[in-house]
Amino acid sequence: MTTNCSRLKKSFFTLLLLLSSTALPALAQEYDPLLDSLCKVIQKPEKETWNTAYMWHPGQLAAWLQLRQKTESKARCTFVDYPGNFYAYSEVTYFRGKIKSTGTLRWNAPGTVKATIDKKEQKLNARQATVKPGTHQVAFQVNTKGQLPALILEGADVDLFEASTDGVNWHPVESDARFCHPEVFPDDAQEIQVSIPVRETLLLRNARREGDKFILGPQGNVILDFCHIEMGHLQLTATGKGKVFFQVGESIEEVTNPNTKVMEQLPLEPVALEGKKDISLTERAVRFVRISTDRGCTLENVRFLADVWPVEMQMQFECDDAQVNRLWKAGVATLHTALHNFYLDGIKRDYLPWAMDAVLSSLGGDYAFGEPQVSRNGISVALMPENPTAQDLGVVDYPLHALIGLRQEYLRYGNLQTSRMYKNRILSQLDLYESLQDEHGFISAKAPTWGFIPGWSKDNGPETFGTAAYPQMMLMENFRIAAYFCRLWKENRLAAHYEAKAQALRESILKHFWDKERRVFINGYREDGSRDERVSYHSQYWAVLTDLYPAAHYDYLYSEVIPNIPAYKDNISYEKGYECLAYVKAGRTAQLLDLLNETFGYWLDEGNTRFPENFRVNDAWEKQLEFYDRPFGLSLCHGANGVPSVVLALRGIMGFSQSQARPNEYFLHPNLLHLNHVKGRIPVKEGFITVDFQKNGEAKVTAPKGAKVTLIWNGETKKIS
Repeated sequence: MTTNCSRLKKSFFTLLLLLSSTALPALAQEYDPLLDSLCKVIQKPEKETWNTAYMWHPGQLAAWLQLRQKTESKARCTFVDYPGNFYAYSEVTYFRGKIKSTGTLRWNAPGTVKATIDKKEQKLNARQATVKPGTHQVAFQVNTKGQLPALILEGADVDLFEASTDGVNWHPVESDARFCHPEVFPDDAQEIQVSIPVRETLLLRNARREGDKFILGPQGNVILDFCHIEMGHLQLTATGKGKVFFQVGESIEEVTNPNTKVMEQLPLEPVALEGKKDISLTERAVRFVRISTDRGCTLENVRFLADVWPVEMQMQFECDDAQVNRLWKAGVATLHTALHNFYLDGIKRDYLPWAMDAVLSSLGGDYAFGEPQVSRNGISVALMPENPTAQDLGVVDYPLHALIGLRQEYLRYGNLQTSRMYKNRILSQLDLYESLQDEHGFISAKAPTWGFIPGWSKDNGPETFGTAAYPQMMLMENFRIAAYFCRLWKENRLAAHYEAKAQALRESILKHFWDKERRVFINGYREDGSRDERVSYHSQYWAVLTDLYPAAHYDYLYSEVIPNIPAYKDNISYEKGYECLAYVKAGRTAQLLDLLNETFGYWLDEGNTRFPENFRVNDAWEKQLEFYDRPFGLSLCHGANGVPSVVLALRGIMGFSQSQARPNEYFLHPNLLHLNHVKGRIPVKEGFITVDFQKNGEAKVTAPKGAKVTLIWNGETKKIS
């Protein structure tokens, strides 16, 4: 018997006719292990909680976590490359500020601590002091080795705290309520463990299953399918003689390929048996595992202990179309699997945070889970280091995602402090881009940078080097966002500067890239200066998102231009979330659903449980597993491709939007398409908006205190507060 989790491909049909296959009873598909009734969360012991949280120098947590991700990636993954220079980590941080104390003041930090209270130096590494009630000036110096310098205080109201890595330049501290346990430092592992059982079994040779036991004879082979793709440890008890061999991966093709040299993860060492042995394998990204033995053994207590980021499923969505629900659930699960301190790149292939991936993923994850610190970590990685130069550029357009993420973070969580913490980095990054602009206001990509990389779906361009159109649109949007934050910072002169830069760039983009006759934006200019007259969708969706594409031509764009771009539905890449936002903005939710049904729905129909970075729907399955010219280079989970499903449900079907000018004002303009019933919950900074829409015209909406919600339903407008 097979289930929806089956990864059995046509190329294996002949083989499978010879095999015995057993499975657990078919259940309603839950793509996230936290929602899967067959999976068990292993509870952590309770930790002491203080009424404050750890604080650190802004951006330093992301810098340290990025270093750790890189270290872990190199220890496990076989092909790791990482472009550009990033924000440097420091092993010392100075803290200063005011407190209002009522008696005993306690503090904790990793490493060594020098504390000063009202200019009186405390004993080195002291962790508490008795202070008189009232306001006090305090200062701390935290020195670590190989760890984030961070500080937590207890017994006082903390006010006006700043941090510095050099004792000269001071910034508002960064903090997050999650880090309120003095024993758990912010850069410690935050994941919980979830025990995932074997969902499906393929008995390849000299093997049988008896209940939860797997009995393998000499040269026995079995493939186990855990359904969920996650990072973690395979654990089991083996009894027998000889050696047990393990091969793990994300597909049956991967775990049955004998050439381990072409794998994306380092091979696992065989385990020698002399009787009974409890086995816990080194951490790997796993969905499938092939277990084989030379002399025979019995396997018991087989489970996969997945390291899962603890989240609250904040956004909820359900409708009466099973396929739409399936797209939604798989999209959220894809975002969740990629969530480990950052929204990461493919967990099997490199396990690293990349600027575009992290920021784009937050456009969905901020609603699915509401993890503000994770989003801030991604923004920090996307931002260049302070006072950057052209030599700091890796992918030339990737830092341009940072301000898009900052605006999203502010609107979603109402936290202006993030932009203030990163203000120097924001302005110095924009200064660099201004210095790179040519006489038309454009930026170009050339070696030794990695060039422009909008995504991997570039069958019709634009080219990597030269002057592509879409990054100029992104730069224009960056200037607009900078002006937006400058007004919030009450720096109107600087806001006027960026508004002028955005307007000048807008005029130049329309002059040089808009093809009036064809009603399209061309790719741009090649490295040799010649015009690239081809039309790709990258510049079209950025033009829609930045209000460059004339709304009067939307019908033409989505009926004539987009469908006729070569390989448009054959090659699906990880920047699709941005494009889906453009679909909704242009009022094309029905076409968006058709696109996702045909492409992302196809991917689920093939038996996959997560969405990958890139997939070509008309290629043979073996070719679809290839990437970077490596046979298993594709990672079958990539957070950014979980965003389209969230955009469809949130922005398209439930019609959610938010005012930038008045961020406590929200709008619901639902589009039920063919659906008869939609229920949902939308997290906003004030709480939750709940909706219940019926095709027959009934609508129920509740709004949290402080939020102003306008419902536009069946031609009527109703304000809800």
